[in-house]
Amino acid sequence: MNNQVPELQQLTQQYLLYLEKTKRMSIHTVTAYQFDLSQFIKFLDGEAISEPKQIKSGIIRSFMANLLEENLTPRSVHRKISSIRGWFKFMRKQGILTSDPMAKVLLPKMPKTLVKDIPATDLMNLFNRFPWNEEEHGERDRLLLLLFYTTGMRLSELINLKVADIDFYRGSLKVLGKRNKERLIPIHPETSDILKQYLTNRSTEVTHSRNQLANNVHTTTPNYLFQRNNGEALYPIFVYRLVNKYLKLFSHASKTSPHVLRHSFATHMLNNGANLLAIKDILGHANLSATQVYTKNSFEKLKKIHQLHPRE
Repeated sequence: MNNQVPELQQLTQQYLLYLEKTKRMSIHTVTAYQFDLSQFIKFLDGEAISEPKQIKSGIIRSFMANLLEENLTPRSVHRKISSIRGWFKFMRKQGILTSDPMAKVLLPKMPKTLVKDIPATDLMNLFNRFPWNEEEHGERDRLLLLLFYTTGMRLSELINLKVADIDFYRGSLKVLGKRNKERLIPIHPETSDILKQYLTNRSTEVTHSRNQLANNVHTTTPNYLFQRNNGEALYPIFVYRLVNKYLKLFSHASKTSPHVLRHSFATHMLNNGANLLAIKDILGHANLSATQVYTKNSFEKLKKIHQLHPRE
């Protein structure tokens, strides 16, 4: 990128700082916004646009068309435009823009896709029939997958889970969700027993952690529940690959990721009569609409069952 758009670059940095410090978004989210905006500014550079007031709706439509020509999915285009929309909103708040360039822009239609869960029988087979004791870190891996499935935690929430966040007396876990919002998630009694056994087996680390807590000693390295040899949290890509490896052994699902286990948790809870508002709170959704997608999945299953009716 040349020096034609320094003002836009400066405004981008101000916006990213606002997201990080004021909106308290995670570093991963801010990095994603940064990538999207850099791509947009590079496009503006090619169109000889160097200041915000020159950005019109036609330019945004051209940018979207360019993304689609590069075979980006409508979902990916929506995500990038969402980053740009937030940037425009920030500039309007700062008085840099007086109108919204997005006002006359229509986004590409999103394909209607239902959340795909992994059947409960497949997951039960994985947890109960796989020879976990033969794996080098089998006890850790089983607990990791079990927590995903029985709590509905996000990947970022699980890898940042600390021993001090576990309350066996109350039967709960404290997690730090999106925008640094804390919430408590109940632990299933069976999962709690497995968790206790896991912590007992890493007794040296747990004792060290308890001594730190008892003596109120500050440490720059938190005692993560799942950690590397150096005591740091596991890498997200490591956990993703680990989950994918095990799920593929017992499932033919097209997607086998930590997020699919979160979907499976919510769908199976709903299928078994759980209250939608309760599921919303456990998942940490800000709006009920984000949780209602699981009702569509359950309804599609009911429709298939209804087709078995012996009608004439």
